Amino acid sequence: MELYGMWDYSINYPTFPLNTDGIDPSGSNIYIHHVKITNFDDAVAVKPAYNTNQIAQCAETILVEDSTVVFGVGMTIGSVVPRSSYACVRDVTFRNIDFHYPIKSIYVKTNPGSGSGEIQNILYENITINFPIWWNIYIGPQQ
Repeated sequence: MELYGMWDYSINYPTFPLNTDGIDPSGSNIYIHHVKITNFDDAVAVKPAYNTNQIAQCAETILVEDSTVVFGVGMTIGSVVPRSSYACVRDVTFRNIDFHYPIKSIYVKTNPGSGSGEIQNILYENITINFPIWWNIYIGPQQ
């Protein structure tokens, strides 16, 4: 095949599906366990509550344990963007998680904004990371 004269400059890069989060909990008293998630986005992404829900004012008291992630972009907090309605995530534990070829493993997404927000008391415990592709731990603006 000729492109741009006599050379073929086409390259077949793998494309990863976006917006394919495994589980996106937001609320209180949530227990996720014994799951296997294979994707190219957040495996579990705890989303903040914004002090506007009738039941949960904050995403809190969440336990994710005894699970396996293949590829994936981690056990994630966020994205937590400060807002006038107060973005809140607290008391979250990720325990006994086994990662295989993760793009990221431990991922806390903070983003700039106006207003206030809270990320508090987040625990990652007994995390195994096998053959990481990118960062093992990333805390900062969403990428």
